[in-house]
Amino acid sequence: MEEAGYPQGVDPNTDAALTLYFDTTSVSVDDRPRMNWYRKQFEKLGIKLIIRATDYNRFQEKMRNGSGQLFIWGWNADYPDPENFFFLLYGANGKAKFGGENAVNYHNPEYDRLFEQMRNMDNGAERMAIIEKMQALIRHDAPWVFGLHPKSFALYHGWYKNLKPNLMANNRLKYTRIDDSARESKREQWNQAQFWPLLVVLFLVLLAVMPAIKAYRQRLQETY
Repeated sequence: MEEAGYPQGVDPNTDAALTLYFDTTSVSVDDRPRMNWYRKQFEKLGIKLIIRATDYNRFQEKMRNGSGQLFIWGWNADYPDPENFFFLLYGANGKAKFGGENAVNYHNPEYDRLFEQMRNMDNGAERMAIIEKMQALIRHDAPWVFGLHPKSFALYHGWYKNLKPNLMANNRLKYTRIDDSARESKREQWNQAQFWPLLVVLFLVLLAVMPAIKAYRQRLQETY
């Protein structure tokens, strides 16, 4: 902040705390504790954070106009290649100017040059070296504060084939395969009838009924 001209988060022109605006679609009661937590963390840095909560349509309009200052957004890759993430910071994909997916409107000529060189290359040592240079530029310029990388876990039967949990495939059903012989074998193994629980229950019922039968018979003898 000192390098940007706001030592200790204070604007030297006004002697007031630096004010930042956080645009979000988190408008429910359940979201308020998280928003308050954000505000308190910025206060520790001497920054006043103002939450601007809107509906998603208004939020998208701000992104298209480039009027958003701070915001949280995510991206699910369409295909498993580094290009599908790096293009989100390519200058020619700026959302405000070109209507692309570069929502932060980041523009670095060196990054753009490396991206154009990398995007259609085959995977290899040369491409990896370029990617590492691009990552170094992103870390230095920090157009994003990287959040989280979700992981998915799923349980499947052993006879359910050709499927792994992932966030890219929305048409997974056409790739699935069922091993009929393995499925039938497991069904026979798992679905064998077990009669001993019924015998145990019957025995317990008899134990519970015996005192009542005995008492009934004694009462009949006393009556006659």
